Amino acid sequence: MGEGLLFDKTGKIVIGVRNKLVKSIVIPDGVTSIIYYAFEECCYLKSIDIPASITKIEDRTFRDCRSLTRINVDNENLHYLDIDGVLYSKDKTTLLCFPAGNSIVKYNIPTGVASIGNNAFYYCKSLTSIEIPNSVTSIGNYAFGGCTGLTSIDIPNSVTCIGDGAFCGCI
Repeated sequence: MGEGLLFDKTGKIVIGVRNKLVKSIVIPDGVTSIIYYAFEECCYLKSIDIPASITKIEDRTFRDCRSLTRINVDNENLHYLDIDGVLYSKDKTTLLCFPAGNSIVKYNIPTGVASIGNNAFYYCKSLTSIEIPNSVTSIGNYAFGGCTGLTSIDIPNSVTCIGDGAFCGCI
């Protein structure tokens, strides 16, 4: 477990991987954080298991993980959860990461989500349509960046903030 991961000096923070060709990652229990870009460009990564001990997943952790289909979070984690492999804050108010390799073409964000995180749907080429509920008030930077298949998205009036490059590369 945890083979191939790079850690800080304490062994509690994941800072990267030794091999970008890795297909699955199991983060060992006891690890508390994952830093920015830790898994960036792990193009073959299909799944990652996050233990109960993780308290912080920094922004852009999964950026350019184009084959990632599932993020699995231990049910005992107090800070994060997954709903069908999609990463959310434990209170379900923030959608943090929709795996770019997920083959779903239409996604309905659950009611109660208030914010779509930075890079949340980054490079999700399969998505053609996203339903955003009225509970959403903010869309993060590059939230839908590179979603080249996206043809339909209705942004409700409840959204008061749209981050930089939120739809960059959406042709």
